[in-house]
Order: sequence, then structure tokens, then C-alpha cells
Amino acid sequence: MKVEDNRSDQDRRSADAGTRSARTQADQLERNRLSQEKAAHDRDQQAAREARSAAMADRRLALVEQKSRERASKAASEPRKSSLSFTGAPGAKAAGDAPAHKKKKRKSAGSDAG
Repeated sequence: MKVEDNRSDQDRRSADAGTRSARTQADQLERNRLSQEKAAHDRDQQAAREARSAAMADRRLALVEQKSRERASKAASEPRKSSLSFTGAPGAKAAGDAPAHKKKKRKSAGSDAG
């Protein structure tokens, strides 16, 4: 079936050019939309990664703090050792004590006059 087209060649070319222009513009808009969706998706993925990383860091910190509290509690509940030993008379040395070394006084360089 043949359709009668009363348009001139110029009108047909103009209409085809308009159609191509509209198609090109629609394609460009679609590419822009897809690009924006991809950028939004990438931002969402990055935010999710950062949130997971922060949650892991919080868990690690909580675990470290809990262990620290447990160590402090354990240390507080243990009986304390005496820091001084009073097994002998004052001035008496224990068998394992090392002899005390006396330091010699040095003359300073500026003390020649005297």
C-alpha cells in the first residue's frame, strides 16, 4: 500500500533532521541519566564501605576497652605483694642483696681555685 506524501523533499529532509536531532538529544539525556545513576550508586557503595569500616573500628575499640577493664579488674582483685621486706634487722643485708657501690665525687672544671 502506498501512502501519498504531499511534502516536498525539503520538508521531508527537515522533518528527518528534526527526528535525528530529537533522537540524539534523547540519547544524550539517557547517557546523562545513566551517568548520574552510576555516580549515585558509587557514592552509596563508598558510604556503605565507610560505615562498615567504622562499625568494625567501633567493635575493635569496644573489645580493647573491655579487655582493659577486665585486666584492671583482675589486677585490683589480686592480693598485693608487699613492696618492703622486713625479714631482718634494720641495716642487715639479705643474702641476695648486691653490695652497694659508692660514687666518687668528681671535681668540676671550674673548681681549681680553692
